[in-house]
Order: sequence, then structure tokens, then C-alpha cells
Amino acid sequence: MRKFSDFKEVIDKWPSRKDFARHVGASIAAVHKMHETDNIRGVYFQNIIEASKRIHGDDAVTADDLCQLAARHLPRDKVEAA
Repeated sequence: MRKFSDFKEVIDKWPSRKDFARHVGASIAAVHKMHETDNIRGVYFQNIIEASKRIHGDDAVTADDLCQLAARHLPRDKVEAA
């Protein structure tokens, strides 16, 4: 079972988009675009994981959470073959 249904929920886990941007090293404009397109580039994953551990503790965003979201639009046979 997934903790998040989309990347928007990951971003919304922070108190504000400005906080998310500051913690993951992105511009606020980039974060608005991430939320709008429901897409977070992999280059931010490590920063998200590390910041979330510090801020959210046991309820942190994990690498598995982000990978599942990134793979959700892949054809099922591609995911199963991997």
C-alpha cells in the first residue's frame, strides 16, 4: 500500500511550498511547477528523503515512496520485468 497517491501529496507534507523549496534546494517557482505537473525530478529525491527524516521522523518520505510514485505511470510489464 502506498503512503502517497501522487507527488503533490509529498510536497503538501511540508507546511508550505516555500518550506519544501528551502529544504530540498529548489526554487519556489520549480516547486510550483512540480506541484502543477505532479512530477518531481529524481535529482531532488535524496534531499527530500534527508529533509523529511529530519522534519517528519518516523513518518518521513522514503526512497521507496518516491520510487513507487515515479514508476506509477510505467506500463505494468515494464515494472514487473525490473
